[in-house]
Amino acid sequence: MNSRELLRKLRRLGASVIVDRGKGGHVMVKIGDRHSFLRTGSREIRPGTFAAILRDLGVKREDLN
Repeated sequence: MNSRELLRKLRRLGASVIVDRGKGGHVMVKIGDRHSFLRTGSREIRPGTFAAILRDLGVKREDLN
């Protein structure tokens, strides 16, 4: 899954994307009081990074479907 797809799916779950909180090509994603930083663009997200983002946000992989 690439960053654009993940951002789209997280927005469906109610996440807010804060553009001015990330450095370079990154944005901050918030769900409730939890947050994580996500790279923008169309590159594929590595499996470990993907798992860490979901863990930081408290989202399960099944919730993204």
